[in-house]
Amino acid sequence: MITALLDLMCTCFQAGNPSQMATIARSILAAIPRDIVALHFLGLALYQMGHTEAARRAFSQACARPKRRRKSDGATTGEEAATTMLREASTPAAGLGEAWQHIALAMRELGFRHAAKRAFRKSLAARRLVLQVGTASIPVAGRAYPQTD
Repeated sequence: MITALLDLMCTCFQAGNPSQMATIARSILAAIPRDIVALHFLGLALYQMGHTEAARRAFSQACARPKRRRKSDGATTGEEAATTMLREASTPAAGLGEAWQHIALAMRELGFRHAAKRAFRKSLAARRLVLQVGTASIPVAGRAYPQTD
């Protein structure tokens, strides 16, 4: 389900549909309050629609440090889902590298400099490709190039 939601957000981003992206992010937040990925994408969608103050609030919530839990307190299902969502959203398979770059630019514009650097790192991680050369894997940042025979 998480992968499907990420795919849907990616499709909305690529189609230039921030309104739908905001709707999806809010749906995720209804199920997983404080989901970092959903808050980032909500902030981006609001920023793209010109709602800068609302975008600033969403990014501020995304950047807020969660309260530390005691070791005896187990992670809730929502926390586990949020962790999975963040991990999935930062992989090349998610196809969200460009979206994370836009998030980084919006965050920088709104004054979230340190968080913008983290988002840019996610952009690079999400764009990383692995090329097979013989038996070795070489990580390559950037675009995919067509394979030649």
